Amino acid sequence: MLLTRRGVFRGGVLVAFGLTAPTFLTMTAQHTAEAGVSTATGRNVLVVLQLGGGNDGLNTVIPYADPAYRAARPTLAIPEAEVLPLSGYVGLHPSMAALKARFDAGQFAIIQGVGYPNPNRSHFRSMEIWQTARPDAYEPTGWLGRYLDANCCGEDRPAGAAEREGSLEAVSIGESLPRSFWTEHSLVPAISNLAAYEFQTDRRYPDDRVHQLEAFDACYAAPTCRREYEEFLRRVGKDALVTSEELKKLSRSYQTSVPYPTTALANNLKSVAQMIAADMGTRVFYVSTGGFDTHANQKNTHANLLKQISEALDAFMKDLEEKGMADRVVVLAFSEFGRRVKENGSLGTDHGAAAPMFLLGYPVAGGLHATYPSLTDLENGDLKMTVDFRTVYASVLKDWLGTAPQKVLGGDFGSLPLFRL
Repeated sequence: MLLTRRGVFRGGVLVAFGLTAPTFLTMTAQHTAEAGVSTATGRNVLVVLQLGGGNDGLNTVIPYADPAYRAARPTLAIPEAEVLPLSGYVGLHPSMAALKARFDAGQFAIIQGVGYPNPNRSHFRSMEIWQTARPDAYEPTGWLGRYLDANCCGEDRPAGAAEREGSLEAVSIGESLPRSFWTEHSLVPAISNLAAYEFQTDRRYPDDRVHQLEAFDACYAAPTCRREYEEFLRRVGKDALVTSEELKKLSRSYQTSVPYPTTALANNLKSVAQMIAADMGTRVFYVSTGGFDTHANQKNTHANLLKQISEALDAFMKDLEEKGMADRVVVLAFSEFGRRVKENGSLGTDHGAAAPMFLLGYPVAGGLHATYPSLTDLENGDLKMTVDFRTVYASVLKDWLGTAPQKVLGGDFGSLPLFRL
């Protein structure tokens, strides 16, 4: 069977693999031993939320006091009386009442006008840029993958969990692994269903499952390996098996009094809350939701999407609050680009450039950050960026994950005061 760094874990299914270690496992073990990589200290958790399709930032964080807004959007502009004001100039979409309450409580930060130089309007390329943090070149690794390599190497343990089997440094909740986690040295599982994350056996012979599990466990249980890559492979296999069993138990036993909305995003965030509560050592989670490519009939579609996001995130926060873990978790939300300032002829908006990013959590320095782009000084009909997204990443890396941003981002992009330090 062909084994790749992203193929070990796929689609919420634990795949059994052979005893011959492929090249990337050898490289990982050597990298760990030679570089002396150690885990970053602390137990802070980052949840990255991807809003796929290009969220219309102009109708999310609305410059309701600017006459140019209504002039550019005669049918899509949100009536001023309905906007949830954040200042005398901007406010939130009326569907985001739950996040407005978080903003008022100082738990919701909005970074205005975020983008990158020479913006690309292709969904694929722009998302690739955001996930790799390399706008000017093709990059095979993701920014979070490089963070894991630099601080965790995918298998080192966080403080306080040095001997614990089954620890997962990072997890993607969904069917596939986002490019943000691509790396040559770290293994990140994509889990679509906690209850279904298990050792894959031949379904034609269900009675043989227990014997296969026993054989797998016996092969990977004893640390008798003589070479570094063999020990690494043993640990990966043993950890995966232990983790799959823990997640299945977790999915059956987890209880919360918080009523989550009945949406896919809310369900995925609930899975994240379950894993945080189980304290499995996971520092980075990745969750995606889509539907933001609103070229036609945008108004109701966009309102529903923003309502889903606002209510799902609020339920997630309430769950963390109930478990006494809200001070450990921060959510970072982004979309690959915003939309053009002027509405189109189909009652929608087309691909644009700069848009807001969001940070949610108790440790966040809530409020408005940076400057809202001008609605009249445009670049090819698009808002000009006022903040490079790598500056936001750098702030998160330095002030929340406790690592030097330069070694992850490949340069110095400054930082913003986005956290209460």
